[in-house]
Amino acid sequence: MRTQRTFPSAFIAIAAIMGAIALCPGAYATTLSVVGSSAKVCQLTGETDWLSGLPTNAQTMSRYGLMGIDLGFPVESDTGALYMLFGDAVPPRHPPASFPTVPPDDGLGVTTRTAAPDGKDCLGLSFVGSARRGWLAHPVVTPAIQQGGFNVPTGGVYVGDRFFAFFWTNHCLIPDAFGPDAATPLVLPPGSAHCFEAPANNSLGSSVLAYSSDANPLAFTQVGSNARRPVAMPNGFVYVTAAAPAPRRRGVDYRRGYEPDIPVFGVARYRMSIPYLAMAPQASFGDVTSWRYYGGTGPSGPIWLTYLQWQSGHVGAQWAPPAGAELYANSPNPLSASGDERCVGEHSVTWNQPLGVWLLVYTCGGAQVEARTAPDPWGPWSPPTMLLSVAQQPSFICTLLWGPPATPCPGRVSQQIPALTFGYLYAPFVLNRFTQDVTPHPAGVREASIYWLLSTWDPYQVDVMHATLALGP
Repeated sequence: MRTQRTFPSAFIAIAAIMGAIALCPGAYATTLSVVGSSAKVCQLTGETDWLSGLPTNAQTMSRYGLMGIDLGFPVESDTGALYMLFGDAVPPRHPPASFPTVPPDDGLGVTTRTAAPDGKDCLGLSFVGSARRGWLAHPVVTPAIQQGGFNVPTGGVYVGDRFFAFFWTNHCLIPDAFGPDAATPLVLPPGSAHCFEAPANNSLGSSVLAYSSDANPLAFTQVGSNARRPVAMPNGFVYVTAAAPAPRRRGVDYRRGYEPDIPVFGVARYRMSIPYLAMAPQASFGDVTSWRYYGGTGPSGPIWLTYLQWQSGHVGAQWAPPAGAELYANSPNPLSASGDERCVGEHSVTWNQPLGVWLLVYTCGGAQVEARTAPDPWGPWSPPTMLLSVAQQPSFICTLLWGPPATPCPGRVSQQIPALTFGYLYAPFVLNRFTQDVTPHPAGVREASIYWLLSTWDPYQVDVMHATLALGP
C-alpha cells in the first residue's frame, strides 16, 4: 500500500498547475519524445477491470484471494520466466491482533509470455507457489525482516542462477512528513506516536539484499547472513533497484571473458531524491564492498569510489554523499510534490536496444510519469520528458485512476479502500522483454515500442501501459 503525503487538495493543485502551464513545446530541451500518447493495455491485477466490468485475465481474487496489490518490479530469469516483485497484498491475511508491519504480505508474479501484452490475455500472470482458490504465497527473507505494510521488495536482477532482490524494511506503516535533503539525506524527521523514528521503525527505512534460486524463488536468504560481521548496505541506497547489464555493443573493446557490471540505483529519501549509482561486478554481486560507487564526473570521466570511500563522508554524526553523486542536476519543477526534481521513489532503469540508450522512468508527484535517457548508466542524463500526464490527458481521470473529490467518477466507488477518495500514479516499471524496434523506414529518428507496469492508488491495482518513444534531433 502506498500512503500519499499530500491531501486530495494537493492533487488538485498539482493538476491545476499542470493544466495551466500545459507543458508547452520547448519546455524540456531533450531528444526523447512520445509518439502519440501513452495508453492502458489491460488491468493486470484484481478480479474485474474496474472500468469495463469485464473479468481480468489473472482473476486474482478467485484464484489467490487477492483483491489488490501494487508494484511488480520485473526480473528476467535465466530460465525464460519473467518474475514480478509485487508488494502489500489486500487483504493482507495478517494473523489476528498482529503488529501490522511484521507478517509478509508481498507476492511474486510470473509469466513465460513472449508475445506483446494485449487486452485479452494481458501478461498471462500467475503467482508463484499460490494454488487456485488458495491463499497468496509470499516471498520470505531469512534472517527475518519486517515484510508487512509499506515494507516491500523494490527491485532485483538475476546473476547466474541466483535471483537477487532488494527489500525495503524497517519502514513505518504511516511515515512522518519529510522533504528533500541533499546534504544529509539520512536525517530522520521528528518522531510521532505512529512512527518512532528509531532504527527499526522510521520514515526512511533501510534496505537488505537477499537471494533465492530457481528451486524455490520465494525463499530469500540475506547476503552475508552467515558472516560474523555482515556488511551493511551502502549509505543512501535505501529504495534500491538493479538493471540487467547492457549487451555487447559495437565500438566497445571487450576483453576475453568480460562480464559487464550490473548497474544498481538507489535513492535515500523515498520520492524526495535523485538516484545514486553503483556498478556491481557479476562475480561478486552479493558483496557490496566490491561495488564501484559513482562520485561525480571529472576531467577524465566518471569518478569511482570504493565502498569505504562512499561510507566515509560525514557532517557531524550524519552521513553526507560525495559531491556530484546525484546522477543529474536538480531543477525546479512545479509539478512535483517537492517542487523540484528530487522526487524519485519507485523507478525503473533498462537498456533500450532500439534507441541505443539507458532509459530511466519514474513518477514525479502523483499525476505524471517522467523519462530520461543516457548513453551510460552514469550519464549524462537528459532532462525529463513527460511519458504520461493526467493534465495533458484528462481522460485518464475516471478511466485509469479515481478523480479527486472535485471531479468524482459517476457511478463508481472505491473498490478496495473506502477511506480513499482520489487516485494517483506510481511505480512505472518497463517490461523490457516486450520492447520492439518500430523505427520507420526510411529512418528519420529511432523509435521503440515499450510496455510498462503502472500502479494506481485507488483503484489499488497494477495496469499494463504502452507507449512509443522516439529519439532524434
